[in-house]
Amino acid sequence: MKRVFACTPLLVVLAVMFCLQTGVQGQQVFQGIAQAGAPSVGTEEPCILNNCLMYAGDFDANGQNPNGLWNNSSELFGITATVYVPFIVPKKFKGAKGKTDWNIQGLFANEQMFTPTAVSVSWSIVTGVASGGNPSGGQVKTVCSGTGTPTVTPTGRVAFGLAEQTILLTGAACPAGPLEAGQYWMTFVPTVVDLAYLSDVEDNSPANVQGPGSEPVDQSFFYSPDFGFNSFTATAPTVCGGIGCDAFSVGVIGTAVH
Repeated sequence: MKRVFACTPLLVVLAVMFCLQTGVQGQQVFQGIAQAGAPSVGTEEPCILNNCLMYAGDFDANGQNPNGLWNNSSELFGITATVYVPFIVPKKFKGAKGKTDWNIQGLFANEQMFTPTAVSVSWSIVTGVASGGNPSGGQVKTVCSGTGTPTVTPTGRVAFGLAEQTILLTGAACPAGPLEAGQYWMTFVPTVVDLAYLSDVEDNSPANVQGPGSEPVDQSFFYSPDFGFNSFTATAPTVCGGIGCDAFSVGVIGTAVH
């Protein structure tokens, strides 16, 4: 397998295949609830087994514009690309009395993978991401970041010939304290054997969305000098060519505190 992928002609093709498709063109609940007929242990939604403060919802291979975007550090190809995915910490939510902040305890992402293994994952939560900026620019502030060894669990969904996996890191924390209300961006970049694509989600009521937080659409950015993206570039419509990538299947685990 590695000998095939390493051939020069295919590497040339990979240089433009940072996303799986290219071209031109409800009320949230606080915690997941197991549903009758749910899959067996190992394939459940991550918010059934963990307390999700935000989950953007499931990838739908049969949706209108399914897609996936390169979000990994590939050991085989030596190529790294990062998707900056936004999320909002609300000032308060239904049932809460007064202001609520978030204690972060973990992050996860659903990725379509060639080899279902993640050696490690690098993550961050930042503010100040905007088109044309870059991670070392003065406007980007890192709230917290780290690395860890994640678990990798199949979701049972398959698209583009790739099985989707939930890459989950628990134990992630922000030493500076709880996140206050506002908009942030998360990065969650697994180190993988070969290739992994971050699953997108529909911008009209994807399945199993969880709150109280939310992911605003059309505010994700792609950054990869390896692919020639030396500044933050909007995933929709620019990077993905107008096919999906309005939002991505990621989540934040933790507790809301008063």
